[in-house]
Amino acid sequence: MDTTGTIPTPAAVAPRGSFDRAVWERTLLASDLRRDLRLIGLIFSHCADGSGRLPMDGPQRIETLCELARIDGKRIRVILRELELSGYIRRPNLHTWRNRGSARPIVLTLPAAASRPSPAPGGNG
Repeated sequence: MDTTGTIPTPAAVAPRGSFDRAVWERTLLASDLRRDLRLIGLIFSHCADGSGRLPMDGPQRIETLCELARIDGKRIRVILRELELSGYIRRPNLHTWRNRGSARPIVLTLPAAASRPSPAPGGNG
């Protein structure tokens, strides 16, 4: 029982289309991505905030990922690019990124095909 005299209020409703870690992880694990991409994706999911964001110079730094995943830096760079091309992460454009010494922030996203609802069973679509 609350003894401070304040009336509890319900939590704010999350905006529609907000990040859902469980859905993102299920989609990643159900994908046909190679296991090294899924490993890095799970690291990102674990480290992302509640909105699916990793801040500039966060755990996505190459050195940090090399240590956590025990994968060499060249391979990590390829994995990041493949996750981006597959639609699982979004980063600022490398060519317009001004903080050259910093790791670009990342937003976890769902691929376009994964975000579309599946057709109903027995439907024509």
